[in-house]
Amino acid sequence: MPTIEITDYDFARLQKVAVPFIDTPATVFTKVMDAFERANTAAAAPASVPVATANLPVYHHDNLPPLTHTKLLEATFDGKQPEKVAWDALVRLALIETKEQAGSIQGLRKIAAANIVEGRKDDEGYKFLPEHGFSYQGVSAEDAVKIVFRCAKGLKVNLFAEFEWRSKDDAYRPGERARLEYRAS
Repeated sequence: MPTIEITDYDFARLQKVAVPFIDTPATVFTKVMDAFERANTAAAAPASVPVATANLPVYHHDNLPPLTHTKLLEATFDGKQPEKVAWDALVRLALIETKEQAGSIQGLRKIAAANIVEGRKDDEGYKFLPEHGFSYQGVSAEDAVKIVFRCAKGLKVNLFAEFEWRSKDDAYRPGERARLEYRAS
């Protein structure tokens, strides 16, 4: 792996981009380069696939890798982005969209195959969505991805997500990025 030297001034600038206790100098450098590439190649990229996903391994619902210690970087479900860049926010978006199209909690349960109850439930890891009238149980990244894929498949909508494995020894591919994809046919 090549080594680069930078000035103290530029190192301080990179530190402003870093998330404490999560980012390493290498991950911050990658973020900066990704932002640069997005800014300079956005016009050339297809609208449905994020620019930063070029040349990344792509996984589908039938070939998911282990997702322990992963961080969601960006995602769209039926062209909509979650309110926050997190697996749970992506699940929430998929469940809300699915309930709206399915028309009922029963229809949502059938498509998502997730732990969902009508009304308010605040214990056992459940999260209540008052504006939608249901609660869902929080899940691991792997289970979140399975739920989101089932919703995309059930609704026949596109799903794109880019993520990275954190730099931890027991992560599947520490420090690497990949993409999840479901294209409605």
